[in-house]
Amino acid sequence: MKTDMDLNLKIPRIIAVNELNDYSGGPFVFSQTLHALQQQGYEIHLFTATPTGNGFLNEIWGVYQHSLSYHSSRNKWVNRIWFLWRQLFLFFRVLIFSHSGDIIYINSMFPFSAAIAGRLRGCKVLYHIHEVSVQPVVLKKFLLFVINHTASHCLYVSNYAIQHTNSRVAGTVVTNALPLSFIERVMNNHVMIEKSFTVLMLCSLKKYKGINEFVQCAMRLPEMKFELVLNASREAIDDFFAESCPLPSNLHIHDAQSNVHPFYANASVVVNLSLPDKWIEPFGMTALEAMYYRKPVIVPIAGGIADLVENNINGFCVDANDIDAVVKKIQLLSSDSALYIRMSNAAYAKASKFTQKKFRQSIIQTIHKLRANQEKVEDINLSLNTNLAEIYNKEERENNDYMKARYPGPIVRFWNDWSTKN
Repeated sequence: MKTDMDLNLKIPRIIAVNELNDYSGGPFVFSQTLHALQQQGYEIHLFTATPTGNGFLNEIWGVYQHSLSYHSSRNKWVNRIWFLWRQLFLFFRVLIFSHSGDIIYINSMFPFSAAIAGRLRGCKVLYHIHEVSVQPVVLKKFLLFVINHTASHCLYVSNYAIQHTNSRVAGTVVTNALPLSFIERVMNNHVMIEKSFTVLMLCSLKKYKGINEFVQCAMRLPEMKFELVLNASREAIDDFFAESCPLPSNLHIHDAQSNVHPFYANASVVVNLSLPDKWIEPFGMTALEAMYYRKPVIVPIAGGIADLVENNINGFCVDANDIDAVVKKIQLLSSDSALYIRMSNAAYAKASKFTQKKFRQSIIQTIHKLRANQEKVEDINLSLNTNLAEIYNKEERENNDYMKARYPGPIVRFWNDWSTKN
């Protein structure tokens, strides 16, 4: 049996897996969890790909980095082939590197091969699930199948995510929060509201994020300024808009940014125009960031973002497919100062409830429970192996005594024969 001293001397390892490291919400939240666990004394090994060379996961001190390759293409079938190749490569990397007693911590549903490898090695597997809208449906069913057969526990970013994932694995809702470093910069940052009413949107370079709808809003409201920050390179952005009509002069498009504070500070309102029929927001980090800056937000009508935004209280919930409705809400906020101030204060009050302390406690408690269960299993296995060894040795001794009695050696036979004759 392992003693308390043995357990304390053993540094627990966490094998963290993140498919793509960039400046999006998933790596941002994952960086906070790894930082919290690193401070708890865990030895963390991070397997991730950073094709641009920069991302939130580059900024974690004390975490061992293991690079993965990542390639993408405009052709969806080529992307699927690359995805399968990455999974095959990741499977063998994790299978060789990990050992029983490790915890495999997977960020998002997609790196399924790491879960399979960890399960084969006898590791506890923990999923942190952010996404709900996974296409095609057959892929989502397969990923859920792997989760149901490999995961020990799942973390979900919202009530909506846990309700619509339909996993059979025990799960905990851990709502996202902003790191103290972000909040401190909000408090120290000088809020510079520009003369013109400014509408800000930050998102990935995907059509279902409502990029074209944002452009249409800019065309409909030429008297306002529109800022679009896309998590992509300038080259990718130029390719995306290459075949579109001329962009309005009041729209300014920016590539991936490591520092988004100036954009929030100068914004009047922040929007999330994800199309609910194509993509469901599981949480909405940009909305939370904006609300800390006391900015009213306009968000989709469905998804985990409902945990943040109360319609007509700290923002508006609008279907981005209805451009007229989105434009009217923007105009209302720009013209009604009393409404703007009321929503601004309500936004900050709501955002303040999502504390880093609660977030860190939930993550750490989950990992500690997994580790405790793992150690119990190891103790049981060790005890079982010891007992089996003792039983085997006892049976072997008894068997040897029996064989010696029934089939004595030549010296013993000679002595027995001599004793009988005399």
